[in-house]
Amino acid sequence: MYIPMTKKVKIIIIACSIAIPLPLLFLLIRNLIMGGVRLGAIMSDKRVVALLPVDKAFNLGIGFVILLAILPYTIIFYINELYLSKIERDLPLFFRELAESVRAGLPLIKAIEEISLRGGGPLREEMKRVVFRVALGVPFEEALKTFTKKVDVYSTRVMTVILSEAYHSGARVIDVLETAGDVYSMLLSFKMERDTKIAPYVWVIYIALLLFLVISTVLVEIFFKPLTYLARGMPMLKSGLSPEVIDTIFYYTSLIEAIFGGLIVGKMKGGKAGNSLVHISILLTITLIYYSIFVPIISRLLMPPLPT
Repeated sequence: MYIPMTKKVKIIIIACSIAIPLPLLFLLIRNLIMGGVRLGAIMSDKRVVALLPVDKAFNLGIGFVILLAILPYTIIFYINELYLSKIERDLPLFFRELAESVRAGLPLIKAIEEISLRGGGPLREEMKRVVFRVALGVPFEEALKTFTKKVDVYSTRVMTVILSEAYHSGARVIDVLETAGDVYSMLLSFKMERDTKIAPYVWVIYIALLLFLVISTVLVEIFFKPLTYLARGMPMLKSGLSPEVIDTIFYYTSLIEAIFGGLIVGKMKGGKAGNSLVHISILLTITLIYYSIFVPIISRLLMPPLPT
């Protein structure tokens, strides 16, 4: 399935991005205004410098608001990219099969029909629609333009030009199709090689976030919480930050790291905003799952409750 990014679709995406997280955002703001959110003080020289929400439910809600806001566009972008990726992977084989069919004596349009019926995949389905329009009397070039209007990316636009040129090439049609198959094969190989080389750097971003999450929890549970307990009898050890405030700072830092890490990965994998949003969504999901599920478990394992 491919969803063309028309103005109407973009308006729907924006509306969903606002409407889906809006009830949760209103609930969080209401709790904050009504005083239902615990605040932690950041102290300096026995003076309150700033207040930070230390309520875990509130902080997790902020993370879910961000995730829900970017999720509609992320889902549609991922569906479209998966569709386009299948088309690009099938293009070299499609042109080679087309050249062989034309060499066997079939006209170009009949060859496209035979190849489309022979296999599956998005490209073959789109070519079936092109052949169907031609059978209804639509000119071949116009039928191809309808395809590119729906799937308007560079590879499909070039494919349309190649098929149009092959249609008017006469005796040279086989050479045009074979050359196109070779070119698309080289482009596909280049893209796969690039993705293979980039993959280790992508894993570095993900592993860096996981390490930050684990190390921050270990620091809070093993260092800051016992230090706060000891400071009750030794005032010189007292810090201006409570463990809850430190844990909240680490939490929001991890959200920032997830966002900027996703931006970096998206830039490496093609520079599209949608690529960045896909990885931001994944990294935010990892962070939210970690803080909502694993932090309480790790807290109980690393540091039992201290006596009051």
